[in-house]
Amino acid sequence: MHGVLEMCVLALLDDGPLHAYGIVQRLHDHGFENASYGSIYPLTTRLRKQGLVDQRLELSASGPARNVLAINAQGRAALATWTGLWHQTSQAVTAVLASHEIARTVETHAG
Repeated sequence: MHGVLEMCVLALLDDGPLHAYGIVQRLHDHGFENASYGSIYPLTTRLRKQGLVDQRLELSASGPARNVLAINAQGRAALATWTGLWHQTSQAVTAVLASHEIARTVETHAG
């Protein structure tokens, strides 16, 4: 499952730039209830250091300036690669689980 949250953050940023609060909120909206600033801040720092996202300071009329993250071309390429790997992995997992369920059903009816 390594890299799943990174892939999801890149996908969210591919929809448009966000600040950390926005990323956490969007992850919560999609069912990542355990996503927090404590997990997102180091993750976005890694993505930035890997050259996958850019950060800029955005002024706010209602408060302090905020750091906004945006995916860049290298991040989009990484997202495309990770998405392909995710689809392959999820298909393999689905096949294994389906095979397991069929075997359990046969064992239940035979025994």
